[in-house]
Amino acid sequence: MRILHVINGLGQGGAERQLGNLLRAAPESGAVFALKEPGVMAGDIRAHGVPVYTGGLRNPLSPGWIAALRRAVAAYQPDGVMGWMYHGNLAASLTRRLGHRGPVFWNVRHSIHDLAHEKRGTRWVIRTGAWLSRYPARIVYNSATAAAQHEALGFSAARRVVLPNGFDLERFRPDPEALGGLRAQLGIGAQPWLLGMVGRAHPMKNHVGLVAALAHLVRAGMDVHCVMVGTRVSADDHPLTQAIRQHGMNRHITLLPSTPEPEALYPGLDLLVLPSRWGEGFPNVVGEAMACGVPAVVTDIGDAATVVGETGFVSASPEPADLAAAIGQAADQGRERLRELGGAARARMQAHYALEAVSARYQALFLGARADTAPVSP
Repeated sequence: MRILHVINGLGQGGAERQLGNLLRAAPESGAVFALKEPGVMAGDIRAHGVPVYTGGLRNPLSPGWIAALRRAVAAYQPDGVMGWMYHGNLAASLTRRLGHRGPVFWNVRHSIHDLAHEKRGTRWVIRTGAWLSRYPARIVYNSATAAAQHEALGFSAARRVVLPNGFDLERFRPDPEALGGLRAQLGIGAQPWLLGMVGRAHPMKNHVGLVAALAHLVRAGMDVHCVMVGTRVSADDHPLTQAIRQHGMNRHITLLPSTPEPEALYPGLDLLVLPSRWGEGFPNVVGEAMACGVPAVVTDIGDAATVVGETGFVSASPEPADLAAAIGQAADQGRERLRELGGAARARMQAHYALEAVSARYQALFLGARADTAPVSP
């Protein structure tokens, strides 16, 4: 079944990476329409033979992207269309007015702890989505928490399907040789606890809260170093760099730009930390680190706690004191125990979140939906 995936762009965000994973698993059955310019992942997706169309969207009021979407539908002739994230979902529904007669699917990748945290425009799109949610054939969520939250806001419960993220376990795998290599790269010895945080610079990711938590641990005598990797984390004007200076943590934190090869980073860590305050559905970085045999410390946002299960640690809240307590609890286990937990984390990924199995569930979803089961959108 040929599916046209409609998404905002193809940067290195979690939703974009998951779409890329699914397309690599079944390249013959998918194409992408990026509302904006495609982004850095477009080349890799095209390299697998997957068509990538673009709307060149800059101004939402400009009709140019609609004409481009119409041309993509006509050129690809999809059997179904799947939107990704809020804007992509609305655009996917529009294809029923642009010549597409098959089913439309939505894919929600975000949890909503508090609607007030979202931008005004995003709040409008979410509310519009709630009103239109009776029209897609299915609404896919990557976390049960996100499904419940959206349904409380008016999204159709009858359309719900929860499909977890899937991970390439050949790409993300333990690498014993990475243990010393990353430390050498960072210029630290074998003794400090080496933590990693991977995520773009955004208040929901809570970089500043993690800095405060690390400062608390250092004052308590813990020898710790944290590498933070992501878009704009090293920007001089970002509150993160200000927080590092204010807490005197320059020697304990390394900031690195986003990387297309996070699999080279994870195996060298003692722990991954996800300190997010809101917005996570199924955080990719947690699954990637677990697949590499690295246990995680997470906040109970989205399905993060469910993903780590008994193989990781859950902070009581995103506040610095609770984050510090969870990290300290993990370190108290000792490195040998953390390696055992890392092995259990890898096994958990193999049992529940392998890309091939998740891809098969998507294909079954597409094949099981029929155009006559979905009302035509207005």
